[in-house]
Formats: sequence, structure tokens, C-alpha cells
Amino acid sequence: MPAPRSRASARSSKPRNKPQPQPQPQAPTSAPLPAEVLTRPEAFGAAVVRSGAGVGEYWLPVLVAALLSGLSYALLLRPGLNLAAQAAHTAGQGAKLTPPLLTHVTNVFGSVFLTALTFGLMWGLGLLGSRLGTAAGETRRLPVAQVFSATFTLPMLLSVLTLVLIALTPAASWALDPAQVTAAHGAPLALQRAALVSAAQTPAALVLVLGSLLVTAAQCVLAGRALRGAGAGAGAWPAALLPLLPALLVQLLGFLPLLVARLTTGG
Repeated sequence: MPAPRSRASARSSKPRNKPQPQPQPQAPTSAPLPAEVLTRPEAFGAAVVRSGAGVGEYWLPVLVAALLSGLSYALLLRPGLNLAAQAAHTAGQGAKLTPPLLTHVTNVFGSVFLTALTFGLMWGLGLLGSRLGTAAGETRRLPVAQVFSATFTLPMLLSVLTLVLIALTPAASWALDPAQVTAAHGAPLALQRAALVSAAQTPAALVLVLGSLLVTAAQCVLAGRALRGAGAGAGAWPAALLPLLPALLVQLLGFLPLLVARLTTGG
């Protein structure tokens, strides 16, 4: 009879469990570039969620868009306002005129403020709209601020186009209407209105006014697609469209003087 195996040999013959390799933690992905929201909005929204980008990750597009908007609006009015100042000084009314430099600075900061207000409306109303599609008890945080911030890449491009058109506009296009200058009798406010009318007739003004409205609508569409890619579900389009009308009203408020001046002169 074969001799029984010892307990030690029996123990050694049992298969040993190999240690399972520990799963390696996934390295965090880098945040996508803001301009990617223009070409692939759904993928941009998903990439923002994967990267864990915070609210402050995309402040730069909003800041640059605000500064470019202020610069383009101020440069659009600058030639006419300078001519109005010269006319007021010629008529001996220069002391009553607001210094042109101060007027230009005011125009810059006015446009910067309206851009910041537009972003605030998009962010706040976008958060409110996103909750319409969020299930009760769900605490998932959607990148509403990040997405809307990135869409301000589009107004940046519009401002650059406006600046190019301003540079290409002939100097004669900024000339004040002689009849309006005569009727103003040197009054600074009347001369500044004449300057506004001359600026409103330029192609740059038309592109700036109509382009701003179209760009604002396009921003909301891009935001809706990006939020859908970020997993917003049914809340994507309410988040994108709820801020649309208030944002358009802010744009109209900012460009209302130019729009009225163009329409009333039949330009």
C-alpha cells in the first residue's frame, strides 16, 4: 500500500491564490480648451466633467470678450466724437463738452459691464434651468458656469471682426452731417448725437449690433449641446434657453443708441 502523504506535502500541493493587482488610479485629464466648445460642444461638455475643471478654469474668455467688446465699441464711436469735440471748440462751446478721453473710457467700461451682466444672467438662469431636468434628491453638479464661460470665445471673434472693419473704414465715413452740425449751433450734446449717427451708418456698426444678437443666440445653442454632453439630460435645453431672452435684452440695451440712430436716418 502506498504510504500516506504527509500533511506538509499535502499543504504544499494546494494551489496558491495569486495576489490580484491593485487597480491603478486614473490620472486626471486636462481641461479642454475653451475654443473646443465651438467645434465639438458635446465632447467639450463631457471633457469638462472628466477633468473636474472648476468654475474659475474659464474666466479668461469672459474677461477677454468684455475688454474686446468695450474696445470695439469705443473705437467705433471715437472718430465721430473727436470730430464733434473739434466742432464744439470751433463754436466756442468746448468748455461745456465732456473730454473725449473720458467719453471713450466710459464707453469701454459700459460695454465691459454689459458683457459681465450677460455672463451673470447666463450663469444664474442656466443653473436655475438645469434644475428643471434634475431628479429629486440628485446632487450632481453640472458645469454650467464653465460651459457658458467657454462660449464667450464667440463674442471675442465678433469683436476682432468689428475692429478689422473699423480699421478698414475710410475716414470720410466718420464725417458729421453738415446739416446736423449747423443745427447744433455748437451744442455739445447735439454734436455728439451727430457723431453717433455717423458711426451708426458704418458697416462695422451693423456687424457689431446684429452680430451681437446672433452670437448671443449661438452661445445658448452651444451651451445646450455642451451641457447635454456633460450629462445634463432633460435639463440641458432649459439651462441653455432660459437665459436667452434676458441676454438678448441686455445686448439690445447696450446697442440701442446705435440701432435707433441707424433706423431713424434710414441707413
